[in-house]
Amino acid sequence: MKQPVDDTAAIRLLLDIEAVKQLKHSYCRHVDAGDWDALERLWTEDARCDYGFFGCYEGRSGIMDGFFRTLVGPATSFNAHMVHNPIVEIEGDTARGSWYMTAQTVIQPHNQAVWAMGVYEDVFRRVDGEWRIASLQVGFRYYTPYEEGWAKTPMWQIPA
Repeated sequence: MKQPVDDTAAIRLLLDIEAVKQLKHSYCRHVDAGDWDALERLWTEDARCDYGFFGCYEGRSGIMDGFFRTLVGPATSFNAHMVHNPIVEIEGDTARGSWYMTAQTVIQPHNQAVWAMGVYEDVFRRVDGEWRIASLQVGFRYYTPYEEGWAKTPMWQIPA
């Protein structure tokens, strides 16, 4: 016998999943646009980030000032990263999301085009009725010069 479906709970779950997806897409859009003020509003105050070989950052201001405003902003002249294949799980006011990420970036001052691919593992928390990023971790699968590609040089160190 089929279990009855609680329509209200199912709709709430779908709305929460969509809100988390929209939050992640907003993250990508603001990073790519270099809109640090808009990006800053997406994090919880106590957020934590692990950007792999780019470092780990604690707290909203540490993430924004230590990573985005100090490193990403000056080091890139173009970013276009996309997230795909989301898996979002909601449990009350906490959500977990996993996404494949691909990105095309131009690194300065070398004007070097770069391909990147990895997996985001994120935790989101509902704060005052709004979903926010509480934890972000990216595991890079490749980060390579455009001309060489991931088959030849899967991991690449940015020249000094």
